Amino acid sequence: MRLTDLQHHQVDDSVVEDVFDSWLSTRHASADKYLFSDCVNALEAIQLQHPDAIIGAITNGRGNPLFMPSVKDFFHFCVSGEDEGVFPKRKPDKGIYEAALGTFYNLRKEESPDSLNWIHVGDDLANDVGAAAITGAKSIWLSAEEEESDLPSWSTATKEEMERRAMLNDSAKKYVSSKISSLNELESAVMHILTGER
Repeated sequence: MRLTDLQHHQVDDSVVEDVFDSWLSTRHASADKYLFSDCVNALEAIQLQHPDAIIGAITNGRGNPLFMPSVKDFFHFCVSGEDEGVFPKRKPDKGIYEAALGTFYNLRKEESPDSLNWIHVGDDLANDVGAAAITGAKSIWLSAEEEESDLPSWSTATKEEMERRAMLNDSAKKYVSSKISSLNELESAVMHILTGER
């Protein structure tokens, strides 16, 4: 079939929506299946030690833990860079973090900004650590300790993009409140931040 043949065919919006919904459902099932092996235990430990904590997810994509059976009961909300009112303010833009704070304050109306202990956990220095810190979060960096030589050779980033990324990563390092290499270390890192230890 030629492209010109396709241009004359209309696809009903409901078909497109059904295909998208099917893809999204499969995407959530796959994310749930391939969670870090220590993810559920880490969330259970946080919930046990901090039962009043509000846990949210901040993502540039469509992965929403509220639709993942293994972890949905641990999360109170999810903010996506694809959400109406957020897009195009995706990570590392502070707008997505401000949207998450707005959602938090809507859930916890009595909380004042001065008493907020906001901790953000992320695996990307520039997108997570640096960007969250700009809006007042203490940041826990989940670092897999990959060497540059371990990075995929198939990156499509230009040399300039890679240099900019390296600069953003370097500038974000000063915002790391705690660094962990496994989610098993998460609850301990949270406690160190809350008690002021380093």
